[in-house]
Amino acid sequence: MPLVTATSHLPVPARRVWPLVRWNGALGDWYPGAVSMVVEGVGKGALRRLRLYDGAPVVHRLEHVSRIDDAYTYAVVEGPYPVADLLAQIRLRADGERQAALDWTATFRPITSHPNQGAEAEAERFVRDLYDAGMARLRSLLQP
Repeated sequence: MPLVTATSHLPVPARRVWPLVRWNGALGDWYPGAVSMVVEGVGKGALRRLRLYDGAPVVHRLEHVSRIDDAYTYAVVEGPYPVADLLAQIRLRADGERQAALDWTATFRPITSHPNQGAEAEAERFVRDLYDAGMARLRSLLQP
């Protein structure tokens, strides 16, 4: 399974970033293409439903919340993406007193109608582009 990790160093303290990135935070404000977000349930198994600008649904299921770090793991159970079995983690950490670092990691399986050698690279590029776009939108929300 491919592994993609995107890290963004943000120019604000972690305590300012966490309300935007936590499971029930403001992901709908910075997730690429999202126009709305609703969280159903609490704890493991809770669902986070996003609606994209084109009307497509994206559904995440909470798999784990760290009791030590500002981190959680979720599975994508529905979405218009060329990947399957996507398991992602968002982890926020302090990067000094005035900065934060956000790590967004995923493992997944490429979906392809016919096997080809480029399917894995295309799926990795899709996930990386999605994460890079999300990080860019998040940074723009945090600009002074």
